[in-house]
Amino acid sequence: SKKVLGCAKEKVDRDSLKKKIENTIYKLPCVHFCQSQCQIDFTVKLLDVLAEGELYGYACVIGVKPFCGALFSEAPCSWMVKDKDICKLTTQEWVGMVMDTDPGKMEKTLSLPFLPLWNLRAAEMESLKMDTEMLYPEIIVEVGKVTLGEEKRKKMTNSYLKRTENSKIIQATCALLNSGGGVIKAEIDDKTYSYRFHGLGQDLETSFQKLLPSGSQKYLDYMQQGHNLMIFVKSWSPDVFSLPLRICSLRSNLFQRAVTSTVNLSASSALELLREKQSRAQRGRSKVQELHSQKALDKYIQEEEDMRMCASEFVKKDKLIYKEKLDFSESTHVELKRFTTKKIIPRIKEMLPHYVSAFANTHGGYLIIGVDDKSKEVFGCKREKVNPELLKKEIENCIENLPTFHFCCEKPKVNFTTKILNVYQKDVLYGHVCVVHVEPFCCVVFTEAPDSWVIRDNSVTRLTAEQWVAMMLDIQSGKADKTSLSSQQGGAPSLPSFGLAADYSLHLISPASSTRRSPSPIKVLEFKGALQQRLFPVTQEEIQFKPESLCKKLFSDHKGLEKLMKTQIYPCSQGFVIFSKSWASDVGFRKEQNVLCDALLIAVNSPLVLYTILTDPTWIGGLVYARNTARQLKQKLGTVGGYTGKLCVIPRLIYLPSTRCRPREIPMHYPRTYRLANEDEMENLLQALIMVSLCSRSLLSDQLGCEYFNLLVAEQCELLSESLQETRELFLHCFPGTRKTALAIKIMEKIKDLFHCKPKEILYVCESDALKDFVIQQTTCQAVTRKTFMQGEFSKIKHIVMDETENFCSKYGDWYMKARSITHPKVRGAGNENLHQGILWLFLDPFQVRHADINGLPPPSAQFPRKTITNGIHCALDIAMLMKEEMKRIKENPHPNVSPDTLASFREAAYEEAMCAQALPGVCETETNLTTEEIAKHVAERCHNLFQCGYLPKDIAILCRRGEDRGRYELALLRAMELFETHGGVKVVFSQVSGVLDGHIILDSIQQFSGLERNIVFGLSPEYALSEEVHKLCFASRAIKHLYLLYEKRATF
Repeated sequence: SKKVLGCAKEKVDRDSLKKKIENTIYKLPCVHFCQSQCQIDFTVKLLDVLAEGELYGYACVIGVKPFCGALFSEAPCSWMVKDKDICKLTTQEWVGMVMDTDPGKMEKTLSLPFLPLWNLRAAEMESLKMDTEMLYPEIIVEVGKVTLGEEKRKKMTNSYLKRTENSKIIQATCALLNSGGGVIKAEIDDKTYSYRFHGLGQDLETSFQKLLPSGSQKYLDYMQQGHNLMIFVKSWSPDVFSLPLRICSLRSNLFQRAVTSTVNLSASSALELLREKQSRAQRGRSKVQELHSQKALDKYIQEEEDMRMCASEFVKKDKLIYKEKLDFSESTHVELKRFTTKKIIPRIKEMLPHYVSAFANTHGGYLIIGVDDKSKEVFGCKREKVNPELLKKEIENCIENLPTFHFCCEKPKVNFTTKILNVYQKDVLYGHVCVVHVEPFCCVVFTEAPDSWVIRDNSVTRLTAEQWVAMMLDIQSGKADKTSLSSQQGGAPSLPSFGLAADYSLHLISPASSTRRSPSPIKVLEFKGALQQRLFPVTQEEIQFKPESLCKKLFSDHKGLEKLMKTQIYPCSQGFVIFSKSWASDVGFRKEQNVLCDALLIAVNSPLVLYTILTDPTWIGGLVYARNTARQLKQKLGTVGGYTGKLCVIPRLIYLPSTRCRPREIPMHYPRTYRLANEDEMENLLQALIMVSLCSRSLLSDQLGCEYFNLLVAEQCELLSESLQETRELFLHCFPGTRKTALAIKIMEKIKDLFHCKPKEILYVCESDALKDFVIQQTTCQAVTRKTFMQGEFSKIKHIVMDETENFCSKYGDWYMKARSITHPKVRGAGNENLHQGILWLFLDPFQVRHADINGLPPPSAQFPRKTITNGIHCALDIAMLMKEEMKRIKENPHPNVSPDTLASFREAAYEEAMCAQALPGVCETETNLTTEEIAKHVAERCHNLFQCGYLPKDIAILCRRGEDRGRYELALLRAMELFETHGGVKVVFSQVSGVLDGHIILDSIQQFSGLERNIVFGLSPEYALSEEVHKLCFASRAIKHLYLLYEKRATF
């Protein structure tokens, strides 16, 4: 009734009550995971209750704050044997044993039901009045009119309606959990209903708790809006501390026997059974033999297998006597049933699937119908109530139509036999006993399709057994087709009583394929935290606009946009606004011409907001575009990014040039739990966004990709540096794409730290002046060209790193012997004793050796000690694929400069594995049969588009195949670039490699650019001969994310 009654003052002592409450709470067992070891924080307040102006009694209010550890009502009900005694575990012992688990294993302790005292109403509950159309960028499932409130639902006389309403809501919840989340809209039947006052309804709360035993408040929030109750459902996320259930299910409908019980397996138990059956099939042991003991029964030693033997003998009888007693009882393999109902066949058809599934999934067994399970007396089914042949036929039809899933290749049907035994009373036929013998099944048998739901084709749809198993085990759809037998079940119909908001027709990401399986390479998961700290460090400063180059371009071209955005995001003061030319394109949709850009607000104490800046105020598709993009972005953050918190993305429209918000836009209200509460939540969200961005092609993706590849290089350097102490001289063969110059620079820093050297004691040697100048800017060590090295004296040098040695030659003398004499000097008159052993590491790309006969290197057979880096894929996947094909082609048609050892070290399978683990999406395009003017136009147009997206001239290199072609291409490119400059484009300045640090577009020969790389590379070339096709590797090894190969004449590939 919600009325204040209080405790009568005669029955309670105010101070004593408060003291008892405090003592009780302080004595509750708890476990801390932090060092502060703080006590539970609570307050107890006693309020006076007055009746007619006089003190009647007291109302007690206990306020409990969130606890840093885990609080128990009492010690867990879990036991173990200690010193020959059965002892109950203490709370600390129980937690210690439960938490001490190996990855992939279940808890080490078996406990009686342990139910945390979840507050089922702890989810955020707000009441708002809103009579407008629902415009949430979510899947909205409408379940129609529903009676709500604890008292109202208790008093419902129509039990069928009550169950139907409950089922609608719980199935819709399950479907949304498995489909990326969404909103359930329930029309409130009672116009006087108030969520804050009346609550939800105990039966609904119980159903939610059964569906989500770890706590419904983790997934569900409730909000009343006018006469609608909105249930906000978060996307399903597996518990990292238990078996990874990839989807949520109401019931598995996979049964097993547990002694005399038939159990519908929980989702986690069903997953264990599926994995066990899958493992047996993979080991070729899917066939399960029923146990047949040959021993005679021993009256002194009895075991459960005896009941199976007795049942087996029982079935062999020709006839039975009315009320004769069986000499065995129910067991794991025996079930006795007696039906007194007139409708025997419908009753048998109702319960038969449960026992067939249970026996088939648990080593087989016997279902004996017509025997009382308590007295063990034979009664049979009266002959006038059942037709034996019809019963047998119905049983066969029922079993043959049960859904099955196969892991094996044979795909047999469920093996069973049905036998009808006549029962006689005084030699007169009284009735029949039916025995169904079910043999063990190789794989799994369901009673019906699992009670698990998804959103599909704009309706709440039940999964088939095949779909459910594929999702539970994360089996790809194509693989599942090969693995499983189609389920023989009578469909899983969509429910017409559900309605989805009509303004969404997007195809949902399949939960099986999407649940925490990211298309990003495996390595990204290791570095997402480091990437977030480098590009999006969370500070206490003001809101930061990212990426800086794109923001600068947009704010420069569109005056007032920056000021408007700062106005829009107020009062947010900590976080980021991340711009993109098209977030729609970044999440897999088409870019719209009417959209200038999108900006995503990620800030503390705010939900995510996606601002879409439109250029045409008359375009009517803006709101649909924004909502679709917001919803898809939310989906990607969960499925690709792995974000497990509550999440929404609210779309907002802004028009340019008027820079005003859409006047008729309706605000969207989300529960407070959908805001980013603190810096930790924002960091987790940013890391999820990084995962999403790395799978797209955008400026942000490229910036993240470059940082990611830098981290890979640093990791590779850490591995190499472990050899510095024991391997003072080393030939490092680095396959194309390894970025060996970056490795060499980092190795010099490692040498300096490890050997406590001064920078002037470490020397870097390369072939070109441009590369030397670049390295000088990157390190404090000395750097010279090979020519300078041969002409100078380096008496203070102790360690030498030589880079790009595949381009060296013997001109000016034997550079290798000179380097060796510096790092390994000999004391005169002391024989072969070394004064010291310095580092001499030589980096080379064995696939790009220019002068194999005169390069001054020892022959390949003498290059030892040697380490070959074949798995350093520090560029885009598309570029790595091109390099792999070129190396494969060279291996099949050997080039004279590539040694047999190098060809042998290239293994295509290993290279592909490294690509899948490390490489990111990128661009690799080839155009042939072009004129010089067409090449120039292509490059100019592409550069203009890149500049509009925020890329800078310093990101781009245009490389010519031959040095003599530079002048010809430069004239054509300048003319083509002028066309875009007159329309507000970036003024382009070309620089040779010598100006690599000036921030201009590099236009030079591929040879001059040796050892350097840029994010975007254009490779310009005339027609080439097949014997010279190694130039493709030269172009590709200088590009990080974008590679465009342009040929003047038609080339043969």
